[in-house]
Amino acid sequence: MRKLILSCFVLTTIFSCGKDDCAKSDFIGTWAGKETCDLSSTEDITITITEGSGDNVIINGGQFIEEDVKVDGCKLEGGESFLGLGIKIEGELKDGTMTLSYDNDAGAISIGCDYSGLKKQ
Repeated sequence: MRKLILSCFVLTTIFSCGKDDCAKSDFIGTWAGKETCDLSSTEDITITITEGSGDNVIINGGQFIEEDVKVDGCKLEGGESFLGLGIKIEGELKDGTMTLSYDNDAGAISIGCDYSGLKKQ
């Protein structure tokens, strides 16, 4: 009985110790994917993410031009917004796929883009 309990404990420990957090370095590199913006078609876009200061990275490509965003685990957050006006950037790295959203809000008018890509090797 002890061996069975010990075996269950060991298996539970092994399967629960997966990588559940991301490092800044996981985002850095070149990404190939598709970007879809409001009122336009889907385009193939290459995005480059480089080292930023502290916990930040810099995103370039498509609608993302020198965007300085913070890495928070497997999520990206950035942009400048005041009273609901401005740019909001959010992203996530999950199962090797990076998704990004870019929203430019100017009062009643909002323009947004969504990107999904894989890291080039």
